[in-house]
Amino acid sequence: MVNVKTIIIAVIILLIVAVGAFAFIQANSHNTRVDVISNSTLKNGDMVQVVLNDEYRNVYPGETIYIKILDDSGWAHNYDVTTDDSGEASVVLSTLENGNYTIHTNYNGTLFNKPYHGVSQLEINDGYTYY
Repeated sequence: MVNVKTIIIAVIILLIVAVGAFAFIQANSHNTRVDVISNSTLKNGDMVQVVLNDEYRNVYPGETIYIKILDDSGWAHNYDVTTDDSGEASVVLSTLENGNYTIHTNYNGTLFNKPYHGVSQLEINDGYTYY
């Protein structure tokens, strides 16, 4: 028969290990950032380029970044991109009308990398206007 004291000691040990693991992960987690490194004025055929790094400018290859490009009316173009060896990823712009857009970048993070959400502005100008 299992002793009640043994069960209580086991539960306390599990709680101590869980709190210790949580503290270790929190102490070693890095703030991440997704920067849009392309120009703020582009045209169709150009690429929106982003880079994923942390506060120490370490880059993270092989990570998924979610990019949403919103126009003024709220129409969204969604892209899932994976960073290369230099932490960069890109989306080729096509079929976007001239105008102002908002770029939302999301990174869900990992065990030791914190999630990130950023917003940037973009203008599409192909050099012509509609009348």
